[in-house]
Amino acid sequence: MDYLQYILFFSLGLVVSIINSLAGGGSTLSLPILIFLGLSPTIANGTNRIGLIVGNLSSMLNLKKHGYLYMPIFKQLFLPTLIGSIIGVLALVQMSDKLFQAILALVIFFVVFMTHLKKDILGKAPDSPPTNRSFKGFLGFIAIGIYGSIVQVGVGFLQIFAISKYSGLSLIQVNTLKSALTSIFLVVSTIGLALSGKILWDVALIMALGAWVGGYIGSALQRKHGNQFIEKTITVISLLMACYLLYDLFK
Repeated sequence: MDYLQYILFFSLGLVVSIINSLAGGGSTLSLPILIFLGLSPTIANGTNRIGLIVGNLSSMLNLKKHGYLYMPIFKQLFLPTLIGSIIGVLALVQMSDKLFQAILALVIFFVVFMTHLKKDILGKAPDSPPTNRSFKGFLGFIAIGIYGSIVQVGVGFLQIFAISKYSGLSLIQVNTLKSALTSIFLVVSTIGLALSGKILWDVALIMALGAWVGGYIGSALQRKHGNQFIEKTITVISLLMACYLLYDLFK
């Protein structure tokens, strides 16, 4: 690679990590660019995940340092997320790109709609975090782990919605938990991709360096601007992502 490519991949990792730290959906930017630059879809998917792991850890550790990681909920959700991650790696899933895009766009629209719905038909979030893991929550986060391990793109929006409903925590605490739990299925799935030779390591490491800086910036923005800023950012990014997926589906 020449120096221009180094700068490009570093910048891509940085921007994607900021987006993922604040809301999610950064992979809809990075994956098409990596494929456009000549990587096959499977290699792009594996290469992209190294930066995602590093960016998630950077954001989570910075927020944890300031006391935003609510460990009792993390401990409750660790096991179902891990189980779902392992199932996702082992599962043989056959889904066309077009069907995937349509489902993902609809899921994002649903999450945004339910988040802003005045009357919550799925029930209100608890006034205080639960002390024990519910069976429904156990199954729900297994499903998210499976989805995140296999597909990964857009899982952040589902996590924010699910963790908010499950825990009743503030958005900045929810985002910290999202980063911590995302790292679980990213590590599990990336090990599988690495063993299959699906990672271009020079590109991955440069993007990871940018992702570490981006994760720190994203977490700093959350601490500085608070929950209202995070909520608006999540809404804007998720709607843009869903609209892009539908546009690409029907163009």
